[in-house]
Amino acid sequence: MQRASRFRPALALVAWACLAAGAFAQDTVADGAQPAEQDQPTPAPPENQASETTGPTTDQALPSGVLVLDVDHAYDISAWGQRAQDDLQAAAREIEAENKRLESQLTAEEQALTAERGTLAPDAFRKKAEAFDARAQQIRRDRAETVRELSARADADRNAFLQAALPLVAQLMQENRAAVVLYRGQALLAINSIDITDRLAERMDETVGAGGPLPEEPGSGTTAPEDAVSGTNGGSADAGESPVAPADDASAGDDGDRATDAPQAPAQ
Repeated sequence: MQRASRFRPALALVAWACLAAGAFAQDTVADGAQPAEQDQPTPAPPENQASETTGPTTDQALPSGVLVLDVDHAYDISAWGQRAQDDLQAAAREIEAENKRLESQLTAEEQALTAERGTLAPDAFRKKAEAFDARAQQIRRDRAETVRELSARADADRNAFLQAALPLVAQLMQENRAAVVLYRGQALLAINSIDITDRLAERMDETVGAGGPLPEEPGSGTTAPEDAVSGTNGGSADAGESPVAPADDASAGDDGDRATDAPQAPAQ
């Protein structure tokens, strides 16, 4: 019993030390703990950082708009297209005048050959008639080829316009954040605000102007003017629909057919 009584003060001292140590540890933790978030205000982010966080993401920033374009109408209303129409009409008038001249010439030759029929032997007349018929057929083919060449030159000029316009179409796409440009005829419904036909024609007038004369060789694009945007010559390209022939060009085609109806060899 005396041994136990001797340990009581020691145990009490140890217990007091443990309690004191625990209290000290709690005070230390309490003193070293960080203040609660609600007690410490969060600094506001800079303005540029706020704009970055509230701005669109990479996917949202990608172009997603759609534009429509009538290339043929842009060509027709542009200074380039108006110049081309004037050139085509002038060439068609030349073809028409030549067709009439050849028609008159062949008619006179036919009448002269008919007058000689009574004075020539049958074999001699047959040879002359065959030579006249071969010449008339060759003229017919030549005049038809002339009309086809003019149509091909019109196609080449229209395609050269499209090649020169492509850089400007790309600019309009970037300005309108568009991902694709469709032909106007491919769109079932479209609002006028996404139609860039008139704007393209205006920019072509400002940058390229009336262009150059019709290409002499279809598809060569050698006479197309240098593109003011890309610095390259607008050559022919297999793009877009075939152009509609002007009214005078159609009349030239009719005259070409009249040349094919040139007088034939008199019946024997």
